[in-house]
Amino acid sequence: MKKIFNKGIVAMCALTILASCKREGTLNANLDAIDQNIITNKNSTDIWLDQNFLNPYNIETKYRFDRFELPSGKNITPPLVDQVVPAMEMVRDVWIKPYEAAGGADFIKRIAPRQFVLAGSAEYNSNGSITLGTAEGGRKIVLYVINSFDKTNISSVKQMIQVIQHEYTHILNQTVDFTTEYQTVSRGGYEANWTQRPLSEAYSLGFITQYARVSPVEDFAEQSSNMLMMGRVQYNSIVATVPADAQVKLKKKEQYVVDYFKTAFNIDFYKLQKEVQLALFKVSAPVFSRMIGLGVGYTTLYSNPSTDSNQSAEFLGLWNAAKTSMTAGGFVLKDFAMTFKANNLMTLRYTFTNAAGTTTYFADADYNMALNTTTGVTTFTLLTTQPTGTTYSNMGVINARMAGVNSYFSTGSFRANWINQIIPGEIGFLGSLGAFYKTTNANSYFYGTMGN
Repeated sequence: MKKIFNKGIVAMCALTILASCKREGTLNANLDAIDQNIITNKNSTDIWLDQNFLNPYNIETKYRFDRFELPSGKNITPPLVDQVVPAMEMVRDVWIKPYEAAGGADFIKRIAPRQFVLAGSAEYNSNGSITLGTAEGGRKIVLYVINSFDKTNISSVKQMIQVIQHEYTHILNQTVDFTTEYQTVSRGGYEANWTQRPLSEAYSLGFITQYARVSPVEDFAEQSSNMLMMGRVQYNSIVATVPADAQVKLKKKEQYVVDYFKTAFNIDFYKLQKEVQLALFKVSAPVFSRMIGLGVGYTTLYSNPSTDSNQSAEFLGLWNAAKTSMTAGGFVLKDFAMTFKANNLMTLRYTFTNAAGTTTYFADADYNMALNTTTGVTTFTLLTTQPTGTTYSNMGVINARMAGVNSYFSTGSFRANWINQIIPGEIGFLGSLGAFYKTTNANSYFYGTMGN
């Protein structure tokens, strides 16, 4: 006891001596200069961020440069203050609002990163790639290249929101993991050195991007985010361009994503996808002439002029005349379809039956399609040499009876555009109505339902 007591006295004495030597003074350091995120007087940007992110969603946005929030050893430019609100407007409108529409008003409040960190430039990597965004532990998303962001440029908006959709998929997966069966779809195709492999190779192996080859986790995030940002029209068109085996893989992955969102969060993925597209359409309305073609968008136009309302008088008159002629020949004309293929090829197909309606026939003809994606001006030129086969031979059988309609398609030029000014409806989706108007007479046109 005594020994311990003596040591206690020594310790107390030492403390007393140290205390007697203590000197107080003011620290000569400006902490505000070290950490600019210590905000004493909020500016208009801070107030806007509070009103649109912090208060409703408990999401902080850090845009004042903080070296500790970004990777060390990298030269990264701070964001321009004037760029913050435009960028975060798109985050709210194209990411948050669609999830609220598809998953409920509280979805983002329950599952979301609690912080966005903004950087002005990209993070450049030693393998030649650049990092446009990162997610850390489901808590923080870092968005780069804010200084070059343009909210009026659809490509710029898509690039940024694509990053968020990708990183947010990781956050969702940390909440509820996706099935391990997903990684079996493209087993053997994952490649760490993805930057050295072409996109065509990724497609051929059933990956929607090159980066998807990094790992199953990145594959799932790329699959989900690209489906959301492309929309069904573009996604389906790309899938149609890859080899048959890769098509099967991509369709399987699509179904895994759709099932995951439904099972894990009771979200209809296709509704979410449509809400994202509607938000993007507000940035840039879909241009019909830029959405036609294999690997681009729509690959089919289907029309039944006998039942479609508001077909133009000239075209409907020619169609009805062809129906009468076909009836005289013992056939019943049903409808027509255009299929837009690679290398500017368009295949026109008429469907008809025998008089009793018990046998269905198809008659095909190939045209060269010249489409100016800027102006929409389009011409259809019948190829001199047609393929062989039953369906092409059938066109020879009925060609004279369809002469008026055939001439309509191949004479003069058209302007490709939507028909929603005549028949109200949504544009840019599967099932939307597209039309080809004569350049010499806008009241003369044909239209159809657009699909893949």
